[in-house]
Amino acid sequence: MTDGGQGSSGSSGRSLDGAIGAVLGRVGQGDEEAFGRLYDLSASRVHGLVHQVVGDAERSEQVSAEVFVEVWRTASRFRRGGGALNWLLAVAHRKAVAHVRTTRGSLPGSTTVTAGAGRPCDPALALSYYEGYAVTDVAVALGISVDVVHQRLRAGLLALQPGRAVA
Repeated sequence: MTDGGQGSSGSSGRSLDGAIGAVLGRVGQGDEEAFGRLYDLSASRVHGLVHQVVGDAERSEQVSAEVFVEVWRTASRFRRGGGALNWLLAVAHRKAVAHVRTTRGSLPGSTTVTAGAGRPCDPALALSYYEGYAVTDVAVALGISVDVVHQRLRAGLLALQPGRAVA
């Protein structure tokens, strides 16, 4: 797998997004060669996100494959002007979360969860985004209201943006 542009910020991130956007338009028209190019450009990022949510390497490969099948079927819905990589990763995240929700039971006994790469992470963000739990389940597990969960998710996502200091 290759991944055009390892950096997700600056001009390399914008050029990768532009390249993905260009091939997504062709994929939406049924262009198999463009689909291969899309895979080459994005597979490592898609798989990395899916693995972060799913956790198991074998299941992550399976879910990543499902992501690309869905992208093949729905690429015509992508509208240029939006972030192509963000659209693709949103599809991957939705698939991964759906997989986790259908293959596990209740919340883990411990709510001490961290994000990948050693980053400190609010438990609400970790449970919702990385572990795939519904906002209402997170609220119950942490003993807080759904509104507070939403506030913490927004603050946590903002803190994880590149170039932002984590408090």
